[in-house]
Amino acid sequence: MMKILGLSLALLMTFANHSAIAGKGHTEIKTMSSILAGLNHYPSSTEKTQLKTIVDDSHASAHARTLAQAMINLDHSISDADKPKLKNIAKDEKASENERDLANILINLNHKASAADKHKLHGMH
Repeated sequence: MMKILGLSLALLMTFANHSAIAGKGHTEIKTMSSILAGLNHYPSSTEKTQLKTIVDDSHASAHARTLAQAMINLDHSISDADKPKLKNIAKDEKASENERDLANILINLNHKASAADKHKLHGMH
């Protein structure tokens, strides 16, 4: 019985650590990549609500909030006002790889993500 309890505790700790490592930022990236992978010209009102939740989340990284806001503003392509912000994220070594990838995909977006970009986005899930 003690072995089972010990193994159960070990598994619980492993999953708890994985969740802490994946962190909240992973959820935001997953949400944005999922929306972007299925995007057709601009996010739906439901998707904009999801993105607004990220923008308003004080625990989200500044980069995640900027990416989400740029996606809200998206209409066939990124707005001229958002391009410099995304370029800064794309070249920021402190940004996560996923944040840099999302920024680059958004910068080059024209109505929808390319097949290669969709492949990257699905890898972020």
